Amino acid sequence: MGKTETEELRSLRAGLESMEGPEMREILDREFELNSAQSPVSSTDAKRTREYDEWLRTLNFNKGANQSRKSDLERRIKAKRAEISKLTEGQR
Repeated sequence: MGKTETEELRSLRAGLESMEGPEMREILDREFELNSAQSPVSSTDAKRTREYDEWLRTLNFNKGANQSRKSDLERRIKAKRAEISKLTEGQR
């Protein structure tokens, strides 16, 4: 019984480390990229306002999607931490 709990705990910790490391890094890098984006079209060019508006809509959509991914990952990290805490309390 104790061995399987220990293995499960080890697996949970490895999963948590992956979520807090590479997964979060990917999301944060994407967030930085989106926040640093510069339009290829001038917002003051009257002939290209539709093209600029389209670019801006796409950028905002991508920012929202990335924020959703980040929030989802934060929820999963919190749940994983709670699960780890519950298992470690059970071993004491």
